[in-house]
Amino acid sequence: MKLKTLVLATLLTVTATASYAGNFVQLTNGNGTILSTVNGGIKSGAQNPNADQFHLLVQDATYLAGYEASNPNGFVVASTIDYATHVGNPNNPANIKSTGTLTLLDWRVTTGVDLSPGSKQATVYDFVYQDSADGKLVFATRYLNQVANNEEANFLYRYNFSTTGTYTPQVAWLFSSDNDLRLYEAALTDDHSFNSVVSYNQNVVRQKGDFSVSEGNPWSGLFLVKTDAQYYSLGSKAIGYFQAGEEGQPVVGGFISGFVASATAVPEPQSYALMMAGLSLVGIAARRRKNQGAA
Repeated sequence: MKLKTLVLATLLTVTATASYAGNFVQLTNGNGTILSTVNGGIKSGAQNPNADQFHLLVQDATYLAGYEASNPNGFVVASTIDYATHVGNPNNPANIKSTGTLTLLDWRVTTGVDLSPGSKQATVYDFVYQDSADGKLVFATRYLNQVANNEEANFLYRYNFSTTGTYTPQVAWLFSSDNDLRLYEAALTDDHSFNSVVSYNQNVVRQKGDFSVSEGNPWSGLFLVKTDAQYYSLGSKAIGYFQAGEEGQPVVGGFISGFVASATAVPEPQSYALMMAGLSLVGIAARRRKNQGAA
């Protein structure tokens, strides 16, 4: 099913169910040390997307050439995504609000990603969007598990948030294809277990799913992390993934490079070239003055 068809089906479902959901959800530090569902440090979604507090409603989308919604494998790269939020009973159309547009700033893809060593089973898409609703940057991840080997990614991570200042990221998700799995829960932690109480880590956003070809849940939806950071750059540790051994599999994981929040703007390559050229001219001028003084 094409994305726009899926969007229509989702919107029709919204008008037929009494449920409450639908926006970016702010994560918290729990009690400052420990996170749980009791102290609000671990936020949970819901199986029904219309009752899922993390789920955004896609109203329309445009795509980069070659990555259209009709791509049979769902490898879609959306250049713009118009989304809606809803607060209160979505049976009431007044509760559905066209909120903003996510506009693509940058993206990259990493293929042949190992879950267990040598598996080379995943393709990971990494995006940076800007939200017209508030001008904030949104880091987005799609994890595509492509090998039926009974292994599954239970957690995805986005790193490098506390280095950009003191603030709390917000999370959400949306469908890119019919094979996409929802966001189960989210928290500020680097924990790899299924424990109900985990340690707080302000630098890491953990998003839970269950991405397994063997179980029919091969791919994550588009998992979103909104930040207050004004800039982004490439980092050596940007996206993490982990298999927590839920069904007896090995407890393994790793991370890849990608986009991270940055406290300062990173010069473009041409800016580096101009800066180096300027430094060279300054150096030449200094040497000339020194030589003239010696004469």
